[in-house]
Amino acid sequence: MPIEPSISEQWFLRYPKTKEALEVVRDHLIRFFPTHWEKVYAQWLENIRDWCISRQVWWGHRIPAWYRTHILPGAHRPGEGYAIEGPVVRTESPGEGWIQDEDTLDTWFSSWLWAYETMDKETRQKFYPTSVLVTAPDIIFFWVARMIIAGLELKPGKTAKIEDNIPFHHVFFTSIIRDKLGRKMSKSLGNSPDPLELIDKYGADGLRFGLMRIAPTGQDIRFDEKQIEEGRNFATKLWNVVRFRQMHGPSEATPRIDIQSLSIYAVEVLSRLNETIDAVETAYREYQFNMVAQHLYNFVWSDYCDRFVEAAKTDIFGEDAAKKKSALAVMDHVLSAVLRLLHPFMPHITEELWSLLGFGADSIQFAPPPEKMRFGDRDLALVPRASTVYDAVERTRKIRVESGIPATEKIRVRIDSDDPVLKNEAAIVARLTNAEEVIIEKSTGYSGYSGYSAAGLIVVEKAHVDKVAECERLDKQIVEAETQLAATQRQLNNKSFIDRAPTEVVEEFRQRERGFAAQLAKLKQARESLK
Repeated sequence: MPIEPSISEQWFLRYPKTKEALEVVRDHLIRFFPTHWEKVYAQWLENIRDWCISRQVWWGHRIPAWYRTHILPGAHRPGEGYAIEGPVVRTESPGEGWIQDEDTLDTWFSSWLWAYETMDKETRQKFYPTSVLVTAPDIIFFWVARMIIAGLELKPGKTAKIEDNIPFHHVFFTSIIRDKLGRKMSKSLGNSPDPLELIDKYGADGLRFGLMRIAPTGQDIRFDEKQIEEGRNFATKLWNVVRFRQMHGPSEATPRIDIQSLSIYAVEVLSRLNETIDAVETAYREYQFNMVAQHLYNFVWSDYCDRFVEAAKTDIFGEDAAKKKSALAVMDHVLSAVLRLLHPFMPHITEELWSLLGFGADSIQFAPPPEKMRFGDRDLALVPRASTVYDAVERTRKIRVESGIPATEKIRVRIDSDDPVLKNEAAIVARLTNAEEVIIEKSTGYSGYSGYSAAGLIVVEKAHVDKVAECERLDKQIVEAETQLAATQRQLNNKSFIDRAPTEVVEEFRQRERGFAAQLAKLKQARESLK
């Protein structure tokens, strides 16, 4: 039996306040995150059409329209068995002799009445407008724009001012998680993973952190279980580093840190923590939650675990009790801050570790946000940065891997530098690189596997060197250095760049040119020594 469309009367709404709705977003009384959705919003409002608001369903808000009629048997709709006495329609029931339209309002028409359906006048005076709406971009027209129009037209705010009647100040548009083929996840396609199975496998915190870290603001993402595994690995890393701290005695909730006696490694990690706190706050203000997660991941994994903790082991396992106490106090300060910063992303493990470390009698969720470390009258500009030491260590380790030298094999390391910081920290470099000896001095002789770092040319010496393989490796580094030098010189030879760029930017490029030139010269010298 064929189904034929039936033409019927419908209710339409001509949108009010469309010009004002455009202006509040253009003037940033309402801000969109990310901002590219502002253009989509504007295109829709500039080409808007009347809205059919009537629906022929049994549920929903019934259209508030009453007709004065003489009811005839079997009548169900105006114009179909009703004898309408004149064109009179009322929006409130006058009583007997009137019948309400049987259509219901469109779902989204009901939704834009949010402020009136969920709050009475007293509540609206307190909470309207709200601060932020979190929603999906596919309903930017259905809901977001219409709520803005409704607020501007019906004026539910404290005063008649526009800023008191917009429904919210910020709109954050979320991402959509898709499968590896870019399709939306659905039951019919069977492409949606079971979150409970993922939690059993990777933990709830691993799932949350893994997803948040790969979800760029306003962009759809393709689900990859590998990212969730990385979230679990990060949770394990955090657990292990806290257990390491527990092995060395009880923690202090408010550790006493002597600013003047801090090691260069402690100053470095505390400075990086300050930078991370700033970066996290900035990312939160812009609703870049994936950047918050990435900043915390980088700090915990690299700056704290791989760098500070490894360097601090010299003091922790050493004979100087004061240095050990100072290192542990810095650990307590950093871990307390890190757990609070991570809590919104990883609530379960941070709550457990907060309790295990004894940082507070109450739940971590009631702890205030961490504050940046104040270094008092200690001038950090005069404190040698540990980054040179870390760079030398990491470059030496890379040379070991590239040259196929086992991590357990002892090596001799020669660093072509007269940097006093490196010389003072030679023992740390030796321990972190598993070297039997580290020689730091200006030299013209090279024999071994080499590479360039911020500290200078590093040579890993070994009795037998594969000269062919080493020449090939150095040739690649020379090509890379030549490419970087050429790119920098092209920029400096660009008159427009020199004329327009700030002086400090131009000077930075000149410093880079000198650095790349020195690096290239050392690499070529090392290459020549292998002939």
